[in-house]
Amino acid sequence: MLNSFLLARLQPFWLLLVLFPLVGCGFHLKGYHQASTVLNGLYVMESDLQDSVADILRRDLQNGGVVMAPDAETARFSLQITQEKFSSRVLSVDANGKALDNEMQLVVTFRLIPADPDETATEQQLELVRQLSFSGSDELGQRNESALMVTDMRNDLASQIIRRLEVQLR
Repeated sequence: MLNSFLLARLQPFWLLLVLFPLVGCGFHLKGYHQASTVLNGLYVMESDLQDSVADILRRDLQNGGVVMAPDAETARFSLQITQEKFSSRVLSVDANGKALDNEMQLVVTFRLIPADPDETATEQQLELVRQLSFSGSDELGQRNESALMVTDMRNDLASQIIRRLEVQLR
């Protein structure tokens, strides 16, 4: 009885002892990024595509604490995604002709337009290539996995664009 009483009293101490090292180690969930204040006043131009890189950028910047400009006229810089091109090709097939390996490529071209007309707009291009392997029998799973891969690729490219902008605007 004394052991269970002592164990119950020490349980919060053990929990703190286990969690305390994680507090200062810089651990964050995947996708977490605290954006720099140099991006304040940025405006991300609208895109025709739903769930496009521009939409993900806007969401990530707002979630990262960036104060976004309400329109292009009041912005310090405007970001325009000029091209978002996705392509996929089959790398290998099985004996029945079903795709086993696919290569997926996402190319995004973007332009940073300064508010000052004397400065020139810089256009950059990023490319992301991923390989996706399938078992060959589950077609619904293949489609779902492909859609998740495209979303993941867009998120990765949006993060890369944010990092590039932070470096460029410093």
